[in-house]
Amino acid sequence: MSEGRAGMAERRGRKRKEAVPGADVSDGPLSPEDIARLYAATGYDLPSHPAHLIRRAHQRATQRFQELMGRHGLTPTQMAALATVLRYGEVSQNQLGRLTAMDPSTISIVVRKLLKLGLVVGVASETDQRLSLIRMTPKGVRTTLPLLDQSAEVGRRVLSPLTAEEQEIFLSLLKRVAAGDETAADE
Repeated sequence: MSEGRAGMAERRGRKRKEAVPGADVSDGPLSPEDIARLYAATGYDLPSHPAHLIRRAHQRATQRFQELMGRHGLTPTQMAALATVLRYGEVSQNQLGRLTAMDPSTISIVVRKLLKLGLVVGVASETDQRLSLIRMTPKGVRTTLPLLDQSAEVGRRVLSPLTAEEQEIFLSLLKRVAAGDETAADE
């Protein structure tokens, strides 16, 4: 005994509406009103989403970097690697990746480019034959030293909308977020 198309449609509609409050949306298409209600219930707000804001801030920082440093043909990651090798002297590629917070694949690409540009060289470790170290070339030193001031200026421009006190607070909080420090939030 068939209940007919109207009865089946009504039952499906009831089932779907029952699914909406629990956000079980697997029973078929939802009405625009149901979608709007479910969306609003999530509390999602793109303009206020931390990941979105961090991405926008990163875009702004990259734009400022290109304004000041673009003519030198270096990327922010390459500059970070050069500044780090300049500061620490000889470092392994693995250590350089850790110091600059770059994954192995990224640091490998960065180092290859810096080698190709003649800004760094690979040298054998005197204490461990298995280890290859990265060292600045004289050209790398001459290139990097003057760029440090310009890179610092990039940072100043990125933070320019903030007061000195706000900059200090912002950087402190950003360091915690970047480190994944959740302990302070739990206290």
